[in-house]
Amino acid sequence: MDVFAGGVGDSDKVFDDLTSVIDETLGNPSASASLRHEVLQMAIILVCGISQLSPGAYFLRHDLFPSIVATITSPDTGQFTFEAVLLLALLANFHKSDAAKMNPYLGRIHDANDEALMRKICWAANYAASAVVKSYQSIVDDSPPTLTAAFGSFLSALRPDRALSAKPIDTSRELFKNQPIEACVFLLPLFEFLQGSPAFRNVFAETLAQGDEQKPPIHITPLPLTLLSLSSYLLSHASSSSSSRSIAYASLALNTLLVISESDILLNALRPVTHEALRLCRQRDPSLPPFEPPLSPLCALMDCCILWFRHNLHKKFEVQCYIMCIKTCYRILWSLQKEHVRLEYHWQELWRALILLLDFLANKLDSLTTSGGIEQLAQETLLLVDFALCRSEHLLPTPATVHELVYEVVRSAEAFRKQRGLLDKLANPHSNASQKRLSGGQPRAQQALQNIIALAEQYETKLRDAGVRSANQGLRTVAKDIEKDGLTYGADLHGTEDPA
Repeated sequence: MDVFAGGVGDSDKVFDDLTSVIDETLGNPSASASLRHEVLQMAIILVCGISQLSPGAYFLRHDLFPSIVATITSPDTGQFTFEAVLLLALLANFHKSDAAKMNPYLGRIHDANDEALMRKICWAANYAASAVVKSYQSIVDDSPPTLTAAFGSFLSALRPDRALSAKPIDTSRELFKNQPIEACVFLLPLFEFLQGSPAFRNVFAETLAQGDEQKPPIHITPLPLTLLSLSSYLLSHASSSSSSRSIAYASLALNTLLVISESDILLNALRPVTHEALRLCRQRDPSLPPFEPPLSPLCALMDCCILWFRHNLHKKFEVQCYIMCIKTCYRILWSLQKEHVRLEYHWQELWRALILLLDFLANKLDSLTTSGGIEQLAQETLLLVDFALCRSEHLLPTPATVHELVYEVVRSAEAFRKQRGLLDKLANPHSNASQKRLSGGQPRAQQALQNIIALAEQYETKLRDAGVRSANQGLRTVAKDIEKDGLTYGADLHGTEDPA
């Protein structure tokens, strides 16, 4: 305040005048587009510099929403939509957690119902997201494998700087250390509008149907699919460079995917199969099977979660990001069984990723650097596996996929037994109060673990008695037993109400 106003005593007049000038210029159709653009850029720099400090309150006093909307919808300044909606998102985030009711921009976003405005924001977001995806793809071509691409990779491996290198090159760390590019900041306004605006969620969902109606030669990938493609790259490379910036964008992407999974409108829009091509990140091994239409975009959403599970198991462990990922998967599975939809998907990849996570937590707990939350993560992961087993016959598309789930649990019985020690070690006498919903007061996660281990040991005994010597024999034995006697599982801990 001393720098801008010359003293605290004059700060009210100076900052009130400043916000008034910004408002009047942005909303003035007679002002030149270049002047309005310069004022818009100045406002973004000022708001970013202020961050959460007290001068930001002056922007709450003076509502800039109408002038920002005018900048977006005006033909002369529509090209600056990206920056205008970014300014709006920055203003909406001023003291968002502790003063949500005092921030007028959150209410404005919620109440906005101008479809033309929403479509303009979707257009700008899609353009920015495509640019970020292309930036990743320009570094390493991860297009679906062909004979030509395989031959090119072989020749590339023979380059002297690689073939004669004394130690292997860490491709992810070196090549992707400056990713994502600046355009990725669009995720912030996209998250704010998806979370706060019912009208925007409707328009966002409608873009999927409009994408299927487009015809060559002009074709634009719908924003939801571009977002999933971008998320796959952010989540695959998030922690490979040890950059707080890449982790922050991955966290924002996961928050956005969680918001999508919490919206019935968006899940309903993503559930039907699409014939749109969708490229997910295949730049890190092991890669997932390619997304080959016709498939439901929900498959791509779960693939994004699997990519996070697989590629971010490091000593510096991002617990909250993993918790968001687990919650997203739980919401999707809950929605599928609620709507009686049996999704065709490579389910084994998801089960293996969840078991790998649990095994990692049990084996590496003492060496992890975290901000807390391991106990919650372990509990929610166990509840997710328990839910899949408990509702498997209403969730999975074929008996074979049920057999594969049970066999994955049986072959990983030791990993689940380790969870007893993990939960005991992490146990906090006050942390499970919210989970004690069943008679006896035992935490749901502990009951879920009992259910899982009981199932695993039941089939372990049967496989041992049958003298099974290979994975194929084991899977056939499990399948034969389930087909004969059905799947007997423990108590259903999940009720009928939508998860909070």
